[in-house]
Amino acid sequence: MRAALYVRRSTEEHQADSIEVQTGEGRRYIERKGWSLDPAHVFVDDAVSRAEFKKRPGLFSMLNAAEKKAFDVVVVRDESRLGGDTNRTSLLIQDLLDSGARLFYYFSDEEVRVDGAIDKFMVSVRSFASELEREKISQRTRENHSVKARKGLVTGGKTYGYSNVEVKDGERRLRVEYAINEDEAKIVREIFTRYADGEGLKSIAKDLNARGVPSPRGRGWAQSALLPMTERETYIGILTWGRAEKAYRGGTKVRVPRPEHEWTRVEMPHMRIVDDELWNRVQARKVKKTSFGRTRNSGAPPKYLLSGLSRCGVCGGRLQVIPGKAGVEPTRVYICSNYREKKTCSNSLRRPVEAVDAAVLSYVERKILTEEVISMVLREVRARLKVRSEGNGDEVAELEAQARKVKTELDRLGAALVATDDKPETVLRMITEREQRLSALNGRIAILKTAPQVLDLEVRRLEKDAKKRLEDLRGLTEKRPEDARRALERLLVGPLTMSPVETPEGRRYRVTGKTGLSSMDGVPSGIRNIANPRIGGFALRNRGLNSRHAGWLKPSAFVPMA
Repeated sequence: MRAALYVRRSTEEHQADSIEVQTGEGRRYIERKGWSLDPAHVFVDDAVSRAEFKKRPGLFSMLNAAEKKAFDVVVVRDESRLGGDTNRTSLLIQDLLDSGARLFYYFSDEEVRVDGAIDKFMVSVRSFASELEREKISQRTRENHSVKARKGLVTGGKTYGYSNVEVKDGERRLRVEYAINEDEAKIVREIFTRYADGEGLKSIAKDLNARGVPSPRGRGWAQSALLPMTERETYIGILTWGRAEKAYRGGTKVRVPRPEHEWTRVEMPHMRIVDDELWNRVQARKVKKTSFGRTRNSGAPPKYLLSGLSRCGVCGGRLQVIPGKAGVEPTRVYICSNYREKKTCSNSLRRPVEAVDAAVLSYVERKILTEEVISMVLREVRARLKVRSEGNGDEVAELEAQARKVKTELDRLGAALVATDDKPETVLRMITEREQRLSALNGRIAILKTAPQVLDLEVRRLEKDAKKRLEDLRGLTEKRPEDARRALERLLVGPLTMSPVETPEGRRYRVTGKTGLSSMDGVPSGIRNIANPRIGGFALRNRGLNSRHAGWLKPSAFVPMA
């Protein structure tokens, strides 16, 4: 039979020879069985966790080859090589066997079957054991890192400005400590000083690149690298560990923020690079994060429509605005920041801001925020309000029944109070509680009976107002550019991509992306920016029109040419 061999080395194992061991043992097992092994059918995933199910090219190649009947059997060491997630590993095995291939574990010399309930149960039990083992390894690793962090030791990775110094006892490594790297520390102090004195991070990055100063990752300096440095407390001698932890979501590794009270913070005065006075000056210029991951100084808003909302289609860098020319006339142009500042991108295309903005807004007018779309959206809102109001009938009946019951209790308590000369505190308290309850019930009943009419009238007003504002959408760029920018920002699903293309008129940008009239308080977000959805004092989401009801408006392609 034709055999395939799948081997995987986990990141937690730290065994340099694990791949070679599995490959060698697997080949010998296949030879003993008398099967044949094509070298092309040895599939490898090196340094990949057993909980990872998305970034495993070797596994996917093996599954694809199995679907094409490229081999008859698959050999692995044991179930832990396939995965460490009970549910996903069981499904993976099921898919592999459904393709017609057989599965063997060479370590225990057994064939995996899922012919009946007992077989499936055993597969799940063994996958559970593998997942439990992975969790214990993860717990031990985190505990070890926590102890190191409390001692001020290196827990992994490098921090610009410091060197990782191994402390050994003979050949045995005892620990790894931080030591200030004076060459890098000088650059850190320079960055802090220049930024505190008012220079922009882009300008600083450009100068560092021009001087050939080595960057932390060897990819050149950029604002996105400098901003986190200005927030790193390590430079004032405070080591913080545990801000986030690694977890697996959707079959792949992600970083999950941890609450601040779980962080480990250790004062390490000998690690100080920046003094308190300089640190405080820098923090005074702290920038605020906004949508699409762009940064904005707490001062003036962006001047241009697509600043921070667009990316280069070649390198993924941001598009920035610089002085340029349209023929002989001076103007402003969009250009890739990586090409201009770091020369790490080949996209040299410059296009006038006015032309690009006009093309984008024209597309929005013609394709997205049309009168037909507005009318369709508001019709859907009205229809949903109607369905909601029809469902209020049962709720009103139930509330009225509760109100009658509370009123009857009040009558009885009142009669009991009249029949006695004493004024018992318990009876008075019960009467007060029921009066409050009855008032709340009557208020809720009144809202449910009148809200549908009020909501319908407000939707009519919204429709009229939205259509009126659409008439002057293009004028927003001149009269209120910040409003036009906010409207476009709400329409976009992620940033726009601007890719240089050749056209009969010359090189132009093809602007691509996704627009989604996604729900925000029940009304598509692009419309929400044009007409406020608050209705009669109640937000639409309080009427049951939240984001989970927005499936009827799917994201669509955004492709103007500028």
